[in-house]
Amino acid sequence: MARIPYPRRDEYPPELSELLGKMPRVGVVEMLAHAPRLAEAVLRLLQAQFTSLELSLRHRELLILTVAGKIGCDYEYQQHIPISAAAGVEPALREALWAGKLDGSPPLTDDDRALIEFVGLIVDCPKIDEEKLTEVRSHFSDREVVEILQLVGCYWGLGRLCTFPA
Repeated sequence: MARIPYPRRDEYPPELSELLGKMPRVGVVEMLAHAPRLAEAVLRLLQAQFTSLELSLRHRELLILTVAGKIGCDYEYQQHIPISAAAGVEPALREALWAGKLDGSPPLTDDDRALIEFVGLIVDCPKIDEEKLTEVRSHFSDREVVEILQLVGCYWGLGRLCTFPA
């Protein structure tokens, strides 16, 4: 049960109403509508994150699942089960990310492991040391590293919005 009531769709500004009318109803998006201009910007950012990134869909989903697991956002995790499955994320890996227990089953590629460790550090630490940055840059381009940082921030924020009202 949300601790903040969801805004009424009939009270949205026309621009937001039009934008939301093109999307499936999702609780976190509905909650964002309390701040209409912010909601519009976030929705456009989310759209760009699925249409304009160099980071692969698999890596985006591993990132989102890692963030969801680290912050305990079941809603975010559940929303990304079918998306991550379509991106080739194995159920055992998805479940391990949720539980925070990567035990080597299924085995990870070096890229996957570097990404998951990097995302975990971003969520847990205010700064990343040079050694870890150098390691992740050996697997991902500078553009992808920037995309990773932005995606973690975005999904951390969405996850917090989801866990706050609960």
